[in-house]
Amino acid sequence: MATIKDVAKLAGVGVGTVSRFLSGNASISKEASNKVRHAMSVLNYRPNSIARSLSSKKSNIIGLWVPSFSGSFHRKMLQTIERELRKRDKHIILANAEDSANDAERIACLDYLIERDCDGILMSCPEMSVVELAKIEARYPKIVFINREIPELQEKSFYANHYLGGQLAAKHLIELGHERIAVVCGRMGAQDAQMRHQGFIDVLKEHGITLDDNLIESGGYSFEKGYEATERIVSKGIPFSAIFCGNDNSAMAAISVLQKSGIKVGEDISVIGYDDIDLAMYTSPSLTSVHLPLEEISKNACHQILNLCYGETNPVTSGFEPSLTVRESTKISK
Repeated sequence: MATIKDVAKLAGVGVGTVSRFLSGNASISKEASNKVRHAMSVLNYRPNSIARSLSSKKSNIIGLWVPSFSGSFHRKMLQTIERELRKRDKHIILANAEDSANDAERIACLDYLIERDCDGILMSCPEMSVVELAKIEARYPKIVFINREIPELQEKSFYANHYLGGQLAAKHLIELGHERIAVVCGRMGAQDAQMRHQGFIDVLKEHGITLDDNLIESGGYSFEKGYEATERIVSKGIPFSAIFCGNDNSAMAAISVLQKSGIKVGEDISVIGYDDIDLAMYTSPSLTSVHLPLEEISKNACHQILNLCYGETNPVTSGFEPSLTVRESTKISK
């Protein structure tokens, strides 16, 4: 079995250099890192993770807190973060609270990660107040927030401009001639839902269009809630030519309800979603959606927590702009 001395000899570096590489020390050069990595691969060297933790006083574990693991959105976030951590031989522990959880229950989930000696924590927290998040950061500074804009913690918050995302959706429907528009919005206690909804209605107002309150329903972000919200809208019998949904899960649910009601989506009624998850291109008709650069947001947030915890110097970008992906579910209003 290969030893650390064997790795150092093959790499042409000192044992101390290999040790610093294994502990995640940022002082080692890129050239030396590549040599050590290559030698480890050739020798099939696998360091003992417990011994490494003891010597470096690091667990090499990052905690990830999300409100839910259901749906494609958080799965993509998890996959992106796990991939970035694995490149650096770091590991991940997960925690989540139910959609109905209060702040105390959410903080209990955070404590679960802290108690497991995570070196740092990534947190996706759309419904917690800025005041509560600031308290969390003061208590546990090695934390980075995903999909949440916090002006007071700009270097630790990574997000998309959801206000712009809502504007893009509204402009697209207006350009297609839609004026009677229904909305299935997310939970309005969540910052991202508030911003995309506000951006949407502000553009409508600029064009003299007022939403009918009877055509607005809160559906949360699950398929089930979106389905129920769309059923409530359709059951009222109020005419509308388009529907904007707070995310793609609820948009796909809306398509299902409309089709079961004998309505041709993309012809009789246009449907537009938000997030542009991978499944959006496979619905029938394929779903027009506001594209959220979630992979880039997650990757940059992960790089920042690595900077904070291990002294890495990854360049990061915190704010990202969404874009519109037009597919078959939106057409010119008849």
